[in-house]
Amino acid sequence: MAPFMVSGLIVAIPTIGYEFSMDPVAQSWLATAFFLAAAMFLIPFGRISDLLGVKRIFSVGIGIFFISALLASLAPNPSVLIAARFLAGMGAAMVFGTSFAILSLSLPEGERGRALGMNIAANLLGFALGFLIGGYLTHYLTWRALFAATLPIDLLVIALLHLKLPGDYALSKCKGIDLAGTVLCAVMLFFIVVGLSELPGLLGISALLIGLITLIAFSFWEMRAPCPIVDVRLFLKNRAFALFNLSILIYFASSFASIFLFSLYLQYIRGFDERSAGVTFAALTLVMAFFVIYAGRLSDRIRPAHIAAVGAAMTSVGLFPLMFISTTTPIELVISESTLLLVGGAFFQPPIVKCVIGSLGRDMYGLGGGLAEMMRLAGQTVSMAVVIVFFTLYLGGWEILPESHPAFIESLRTIFAVFLVLSLSCLAIVVLVGRSEDRCV
Repeated sequence: MAPFMVSGLIVAIPTIGYEFSMDPVAQSWLATAFFLAAAMFLIPFGRISDLLGVKRIFSVGIGIFFISALLASLAPNPSVLIAARFLAGMGAAMVFGTSFAILSLSLPEGERGRALGMNIAANLLGFALGFLIGGYLTHYLTWRALFAATLPIDLLVIALLHLKLPGDYALSKCKGIDLAGTVLCAVMLFFIVVGLSELPGLLGISALLIGLITLIAFSFWEMRAPCPIVDVRLFLKNRAFALFNLSILIYFASSFASIFLFSLYLQYIRGFDERSAGVTFAALTLVMAFFVIYAGRLSDRIRPAHIAAVGAAMTSVGLFPLMFISTTTPIELVISESTLLLVGGAFFQPPIVKCVIGSLGRDMYGLGGGLAEMMRLAGQTVSMAVVIVFFTLYLGGWEILPESHPAFIESLRTIFAVFLVLSLSCLAIVVLVGRSEDRCV
């Protein structure tokens, strides 16, 4: 449901922007609010699931999805819609922070890579259906139907969870909840992401400074807390765990917003409607789903870090031509490069998650899965923040109209150049760590 609503919203954003007279920066916040909330709360809920049970936290997350979708479908203005997406991000934090842990605790090591690949493929299927169904719902009914359509499925998921998944997992030996650390973590991520999105203005600099100060306070507190939500010393002691998490953050910062940009480019510049854009992205995502299952199975036989490096390299190759995108770039080239980006992501995701979780003990699988997902969502948030920064610089508060198309294209070229630098940095980290560490096997 989470990726379904994310991709469906990406297709519907131009229509929503037209209905509410929103500029590109405001439209970007429709996607950013979700990832901001998910990144803020993923670590706390991942740790809480180790204490209270992963199934319980997963169930609450699905319930929050239901409430947020209902609120979004009835939103009378952009503020309410953005708030609903923020609430959905909180539910996503509970689901994403526990799904990998449930799989890892339920299956032996030899089957874990395939299971993670299937899990990610299921997410991609939801992503593809969001593009496809979201495009048709928006075109023939209304964008509000996109959210209403998820309500009965949320209820079905809750019923299946309680009927078909017996028992629960709460393996942490430390039973206390670090409330102060939870608050500091959420505040830190909020100000860092908001600061990045408001750069280079004074508000952005101030918020980023507050976020960095809170990060220092959070680190000192966690080193002294009896039951920390994040054992900061783990990053210092476990080099592979720290650097593979960093690679996830950088990878998704370099790639995620590309889909959002492709959607705007195809609809505003090349004249695609919601249906044709949705069908295009759905087909591409299904291709990615096929490769992500293959990559997951492959990571059970070949060193996962090597497969992840191949994925990062493919993404870098796909980003390079996009630095020269124009209003006349052949559609075939745009589609082929976006396909290469998605296939690169398919080869990167399952093996890198396996590396992160495999470097921890069983009693920390919830935290490990939560951290990996938090890095993904934080990277996606940073990716959208980069878009907001350059949209602000190039377009200001103007809507994307024919007279602003040249500035829009220039912003795309700059954003893709930044993404390429980030992707190459991720590739370097994975290659170097993969060569020197034996933890990810």
